[in-house]
Amino acid sequence: MIGFESSSAPTDGVNSKKPRQRHRSGPADSGADELRPRFYKKPAMNPIAETTAGLFLVIGAHSSRPLEAERICSGLIRKLSEGSILNLDPSLWQNAMQTVPNQVDAATASKTLNRRMAVADLPSTLASICADAGDGDKAGVNLAKPISVYLSRYGEPTAFNCFILDQSDSARIYLSLTCLAVFDGGSPGSFAVTSTLLKACLNLSNKDTQSTIAQVFGRFGPPSDSPYYLRVLP
Repeated sequence: MIGFESSSAPTDGVNSKKPRQRHRSGPADSGADELRPRFYKKPAMNPIAETTAGLFLVIGAHSSRPLEAERICSGLIRKLSEGSILNLDPSLWQNAMQTVPNQVDAATASKTLNRRMAVADLPSTLASICADAGDGDKAGVNLAKPISVYLSRYGEPTAFNCFILDQSDSARIYLSLTCLAVFDGGSPGSFAVTSTLLKACLNLSNKDTQSTIAQVFGRFGPPSDSPYYLRVLP
C-alpha cells in the first residue's frame, strides 16, 4: 500500500524535487530533453511507437484555496515520483489511486480495442479514450485536445497512464485512471490498444470523508505547472 503519513513532506507536495533531466547525444535533441518530465521515458527499442508517459489532470473552478482534488493529485504525484525507475508502471498508479480513502462507486474495467490508423494518429486516439473515461463532457470541457497535445509533444505513445480528478462539482471528486498499452495488430496500420480503467467517487458532503481527505492530504498544495500536470477549468 502506498502511504502518505510522512510528516516531513513539504507543503507544496511537488516543488521540492525538480523533474529529472534526460540527456541524449546528438545536436538535434539539444535542450529538448530538459523539458521532458519525470513521468516520461523513451524505450530503447520499440518498432511501433516511441513514448511511455503519464499525465495528471484536475478539473475544477478557480478557488482562493487549493481544491481537495489538487491536494490529492499533488500527494499522488509525490508518492509516484519516489520510485523514479518504475514510476510509469500501471500497477503502481492503480495502487496509488486505490489508497485514496473513502471511495464510493468504485469500478474497474479492462478491454482491448482493435484500431487501424497511422502511427501519427496514436496520440489523438489514446487521448479520446482517456477523455471518454474521464467524462469530460459532463464537466463541460474538451479533455481530448489538451491530452492529445501533451502526448504529441513527446512522440507516438506505446503506453500511457492518465489520471483525472474532476471536482467541477464542489461536493464530489470523480477519480478516473486509464492505463493504456499499444501493440502491433499484425498488419500495417493495425494496432491493439489494451485499456484498464479504474473509476471512483469521493463524497465531500460527507463530513467523515472530508475530514479524512483533509487529514491525509491537507498538507499538500496544488501541483506545480509541470509538463505532466494539467489544470482544466469547467
